[in-house]
Amino acid sequence: MQAERINEITRMDEQQMDDCQELISKITVDSPYQRIPPQKKTWMTVPEMGKLLGLKKTDRYWLVHKNLFEMKEIAGKMRINIASFEKWYANQIKYHKVTGEEPGKELKAWSYSVPEIAEILGIDDTAVYDLIKKNKMEVVVVDYWKRIPKDSFQKWYASQSRYRTKEDREKDAIVEEATITMPEMARLLGLTRSQVYQILKNPKYSHFFETIVIAEKKRITKESFQKFLEGQDRFQLDPANDYEELAQEQNIALANFRRKKLSQTGVRGSNGNLGYLTFDEASYLAKVSRSLINKWADKGKFKVIKVGSRVRICREDFEAWLEQRNLERSIQ
Repeated sequence: MQAERINEITRMDEQQMDDCQELISKITVDSPYQRIPPQKKTWMTVPEMGKLLGLKKTDRYWLVHKNLFEMKEIAGKMRINIASFEKWYANQIKYHKVTGEEPGKELKAWSYSVPEIAEILGIDDTAVYDLIKKNKMEVVVVDYWKRIPKDSFQKWYASQSRYRTKEDREKDAIVEEATITMPEMARLLGLTRSQVYQILKNPKYSHFFETIVIAEKKRITKESFQKFLEGQDRFQLDPANDYEELAQEQNIALANFRRKKLSQTGVRGSNGNLGYLTFDEASYLAKVSRSLINKWADKGKFKVIKVGSRVRICREDFEAWLEQRNLERSIQ
């Protein structure tokens, strides 16, 4: 009986407590007097700042006297404005919070360090310092370290082509594959470099060439060089290069076909090259008549270029189209 009485009293106490809590909640909601939420802290003491940065007493006061952030005397003690402190922290890299928060977030958003520039350009730090010394890039000094504003770097980068990012070097490699240098053109024609420059300046030939600049070096597109070969009769590939080119030809049957043709005519222009085919060569590869090659070309099955009376077939286009044609015929 006594145990039951105790349990009954306990249940009554719990019910009364619930009712009381509900009443308090209702009063809190309806009351015109609300509890004011705690205000965000805007100032901190010098010791608090020192503790946040892991500094000893001497170092913290030395930092304060550099006037790097807003200070104010409150109740007889120096206080540091937290917002100005955070602004300073985001624009420096020397000091680190013990909480692990990364410093210099704003600084890194608008500028590069010398090692970062070196990594972007694929060069060493010394080369970057040489560029800075030659006034090639604008610099700012932060905590005794030189940094380069990103907008200044981009402006300098766009003004030159010698130094390239990894991404641009990959793009350049693709373009280089489709171009030749002046020394390469001289070797192909069996001429001196000065003779090549005379050709490029001569109005009679200059209109054939399309040039681009990579790494501060002028290059000629292979397609425009081919048009030059086909569009005039004075300059032709050096015979020594014919066989060097033929040695590079992976299609042995086509190489032999070209050698035979060259031995019969003695004219380099009667043959194609690594990038272009004559209609006879296309006929040989496809094992069809030349007239059928003409019909396919007229229908735009593959890309052709025409210079004067000579027409050449883009080999890459032709071989891709021919492979697809043969595949479709094998399925039927």
